[in-house]
Amino acid sequence: MTRTANSGYGVVRFDDGRGPVGPNEKGIIIATCEDRVAGWLRDLLLPAVRRAHSLRYAATESEFDSLVRMPGMVTAFIETGFFGEAMIGCLDRLRKLRPKLRIVLFTVSADIQPDEIARYLYWGGGGFISLRDRPEQVEEQIKAVFEGGNRIPENILLRMREYDLLPDIEPYLTHQEIEIIRCFAREKTGRETARCLKISRSTVNKHLNNIYDKFGIHNIVGLLKLAVTQGILTEDELRSCRFQAKKAVA
Repeated sequence: MTRTANSGYGVVRFDDGRGPVGPNEKGIIIATCEDRVAGWLRDLLLPAVRRAHSLRYAATESEFDSLVRMPGMVTAFIETGFFGEAMIGCLDRLRKLRPKLRIVLFTVSADIQPDEIARYLYWGGGGFISLRDRPEQVEEQIKAVFEGGNRIPENILLRMREYDLLPDIEPYLTHQEIEIIRCFAREKTGRETARCLKISRSTVNKHLNNIYDKFGIHNIVGLLKLAVTQGILTEDELRSCRFQAKKAVA
């Protein structure tokens, strides 16, 4: 089913099908597991659209993968929980496969922490919208997206800078090594870590061995202490983990 609406600047096509984007249209994907949220965001986007667009809704990761491969897709609005625990790995892969695709993260949750949003933006997000903000703030954020800019809150920008500086602490860690430490600290096995970060199990092992060599540690307990001393995890975060070292070799 195809519906059209006039935004005041151009015609927007809401296409529930999977056909190609029209030759004179720009494709936009709304990725969320809930129809209600997709409709909410669609209605918010409409006033900001200034040319012919085709909006598509992806409710699953497989639907998203199909849509993102279509010619003409220029922007993807992705809810922060859409890819689940594999969010960072999926964003990193998407950034590499489709470098010209503008990725805008959005949330309707009050629970997501600024640190988490900052990491997501670092790995692949080109903008962020909280639908819980005041209507005029949401309007400004959406307008900025269509004008090619950002309206990322200052507290999130600060955390992005802090996250970006973590590898500068000697001995140096890469950001992927940082995420591997986080995964192990949160009780994930090597296999689960590979799935979350969308890398191979052998790559996880290689990074883990590099971490051990750099810091002269030999077990997971040392890895968790490293996570705290390097500022990768707070002590409160670490205490919330009921880590069992035997899981790390599963």
